[in-house]
Amino acid sequence: METFVWTFLITIVLIGLIVGVLLAFYFLQEKIIFSPIKLDEDYHYPFEIEFEEKFYEVDLGIRLNTLLFKAKESKGLIFYVHGNADNLRYWGQFAAFFVYLGYDVFMFDFRGFGKSDGKIKGERLLQRDTKRLYLKMLEQYDSSKIHIYGFSLGTGIAARLASRQPCATLFLEAPYFNFVALINYHKGYLPASWISRYYFRTNKYLKDVEAPIHIFHGTEDRKVPYFLGKKLKDNFPEVNFYKVEGCTHNEMQEMKLFQEEMKRILT
Repeated sequence: METFVWTFLITIVLIGLIVGVLLAFYFLQEKIIFSPIKLDEDYHYPFEIEFEEKFYEVDLGIRLNTLLFKAKESKGLIFYVHGNADNLRYWGQFAAFFVYLGYDVFMFDFRGFGKSDGKIKGERLLQRDTKRLYLKMLEQYDSSKIHIYGFSLGTGIAARLASRQPCATLFLEAPYFNFVALINYHKGYLPASWISRYYFRTNKYLKDVEAPIHIFHGTEDRKVPYFLGKKLKDNFPEVNFYKVEGCTHNEMQEMKLFQEEMKRILT
């Protein structure tokens, strides 16, 4: 009888721990996934290349902070959807490469990042905000000259945007097959498909993208593993896939293959 009681108590404790972990992930997943860093509104970005800072209202009382980096003789626009964590203070440094190739670069911070208002409260909200900013860029640039570029977490957002809006090209750097697959890679003990509010189904969006698709993925990427990007190529043979040997998650612009291929595609 005593053994039964102890077994019962241990089982209850274990069940409680498991439920606690699942509830913690469910209610804290925005903080776990996105990790934004705020900036004071009077913060001055230190970038040396020319840029314009602007706020766009995407919802009642919600403004997103954006940067438009300007090339001397613009060939078009790179609409850049960044990854998780930090803010435009960090992500802005990746604009210089594209400006060097002759393109303007539009970047924005998600809700709660940098100087942007509000908080992320679901995938649909993220997708809607991105679409509204893209429509603003369509007022300034012809769709045939806009290249949508997604990095890491931003690849799922960029892929959906390109599946719904006209563009010249879709670039995905370090993409995942879908976001649940990425959660399963990092936290395999979680029933991600049950408790995640974020799916970012890149594998579903690509079939509806009419523009050319180019994927770059590093073989040494530990944040978004190479096999998740390769799986997209396996499912969509028409995709242009570039295996970047020895490249980790944040080194792509330093890699010779990436530099050469981007110059070939964009010039």
